[in-house]
Amino acid sequence: MPNYDLGTLVVDSHDVKKLTQALDIPDHRFEDIVNLARQAWEHEDTISESIEYIAQNASGSELVLALVFFGRIWEDNHEDEE
Repeated sequence: MPNYDLGTLVVDSHDVKKLTQALDIPDHRFEDIVNLARQAWEHEDTISESIEYIAQNASGSELVLALVFFGRIWEDNHEDEE
């Protein structure tokens, strides 16, 4: 099984069905990470401030997952504007 070391992030498996398992994040943290991304979108004025907010409140694999969710929120809101 390949093991990818990306600094503080290690992806252990691509054979799992959940991203949280691949990133070794407990399932109970999933909603907290999604909420962090939503809070960053709602409470900051610029994208860079939102990213900084996420970085201050998460680290490692959780930071990566929060940024992924933040990107999805940004994408959804950008599509709504068009």
